[in-house]
Amino acid sequence: MAAIRVAVIGAGGIAAAHLRAYAAQAARCEIAGIADVVEAAAQEKAAQYGGQAFDDSERMLDALQPDAVSICTPPKFHLPAVKAAAARGIAVLCEKPPARSLQETEAIVAAAEKYDTLLQFAFCHRFHPPLRAARALIQSGRLGQLAQIENRFGFRFAWAGQSWFTEADIAGGGILIDTLVHSIDIFRALTDEEIESAQAQVSSALPIDVEDSASLLLRGRGGVLGSLNCSWVTPVSEAIVRIYGTEGQALLDYNAEPGLRYKLAEDDDWTERRFTGQPDRFVAQADSFLCCIERGESPVVGGEDGLAVMRVIEAAYESAGVTR
Repeated sequence: MAAIRVAVIGAGGIAAAHLRAYAAQAARCEIAGIADVVEAAAQEKAAQYGGQAFDDSERMLDALQPDAVSICTPPKFHLPAVKAAAARGIAVLCEKPPARSLQETEAIVAAAEKYDTLLQFAFCHRFHPPLRAARALIQSGRLGQLAQIENRFGFRFAWAGQSWFTEADIAGGGILIDTLVHSIDIFRALTDEEIESAQAQVSSALPIDVEDSASLLLRGRGGVLGSLNCSWVTPVSEAIVRIYGTEGQALLDYNAEPGLRYKLAEDDDWTERRFTGQPDRFVAQADSFLCCIERGESPVVGGEDGLAVMRVIEAAYESAGVTR
């Protein structure tokens, strides 16, 4: 088939990851255009990755009529962007969080269903090679019955208070909705369970209006427990997933090699898995999105996954006593 023509709405930091991922697959897709309300930002990205620059996304969609679009705007603008693309029959890869609220996410999914348009949410960790390997290890039964999953994403956010990420009206909240959406989806991906209970606590050490640290306890319908933690104020960066089963355990460390280590009950030593040379999660995510377009397949992370995660986000904020 002809090369898939892709456009990107939003030219901030995450847009660069999408554009790089599409550029890595130039044989099957073409970057047609980039739109941002700050036209200079769109022009900068277009100069690097190709395509035409626009300061209006709907004007870009009408002018270029792309086959697919990545929506890389702040969450406040996801819903109108998805509606505009879906109404034109354009396949959508929408960044996380799906929206600022469950209600907005429901409207996004409804728009895609109304126009029978492909919708994939950008929960990129689903495509992280060590996480995929960990999921396969769990499904093989070698870890036994899953008991607990722990996850921590922590770092120091240097631009807190100077970025839309800490503006509730734009982002929908703080680190809970920005980062724990990934953690919730990781839990769902590893357990293949829907979440029946979610209880959160949040705090702020910074002079901002949203939470900068959050902890979330989960229980899956099959009984697996989750302990998910994230922070913008801890200087030592950590990105770790620990998986505990009745016959072994596994450790994913995003900041180290090997990417995956596991030890079974009968093992004397840890087994290490390295993933050097494999496409990173953004390239793999773009590949999956393009495959759905080429083959008419359903996405790995579709509308129902976005809704499931946002239901947990809503429950987490409610349990923490946060009114949004």
